[in-house]
Amino acid sequence: MAEYVLSHPFRIDNDNGRPATVYSDSATYKAEQINSIIRTEKDERPLLDRFGMNDPTFHRFDAAEFLSTVRRFYDQEELLITDIKVKSVSGVDADVLIEFE
Repeated sequence: MAEYVLSHPFRIDNDNGRPATVYSDSATYKAEQINSIIRTEKDERPLLDRFGMNDPTFHRFDAAEFLSTVRRFYDQEELLITDIKVKSVSGVDADVLIEFE
């Protein structure tokens, strides 16, 4: 069942002064969920200790670890990852492009 949920990261909507929300079936919501996984350090959330991944700022981005976390917390119908590309500059991961449906 689709509904409006709080946007992540939390912010105030400039139009109405209320917490920003996003429709849970939208691409924006899915992109926010992907961003949340990548930016959450593993063991950072005590109640969801397996959520997140090793910080790609200090470690190479591990696509397998990312996909494992996605599969653990989301159904494929809800968040289907179709492609992952890691752009490297001088041997350092500079950007990660994730395509999803």
